[in-house]
Amino acid sequence: MKKDFRLVSKKKPNRSQFENLIFAFNVCRFVKSNAIVLVSNKSTVGIGSGQPSRLDSSQIAINKMNKFINPKNDIVAASDAFFPFVDGIETLVQSGVSAVIQPAGSIRDKEIIKFANSTETILVFSKTRHFRH
Repeated sequence: MKKDFRLVSKKKPNRSQFENLIFAFNVCRFVKSNAIVLVSNKSTVGIGSGQPSRLDSSQIAINKMNKFINPKNDIVAASDAFFPFVDGIETLVQSGVSAVIQPAGSIRDKEIIKFANSTETILVFSKTRHFRH
């Protein structure tokens, strides 16, 4: 299973963070269209989906999370497909997300990696893409 994932950031996840990332990515499999899943302690704390952009889905997931938990908890995020622009992942990091898992494949993957490294965010790429309409 670990062979399906590739750490692309300088910062590495601890065991708990990696388990939460995998949990979030598995939940993403069942959410449709621009899915963003936020997880803390192997519990889903926010989901955004069905939006025309990943940024909009990120904001919805953050708003849901903020209603239920303190964002000071260790929060990780999963995306059903790659972030095509930095703005979506930037919004997640600004809300307290410390680690992100997403499929690779954007022409802007290097920009996303650079952003993750500049903000000390853990970034894991998957070989699997869950994106569904």
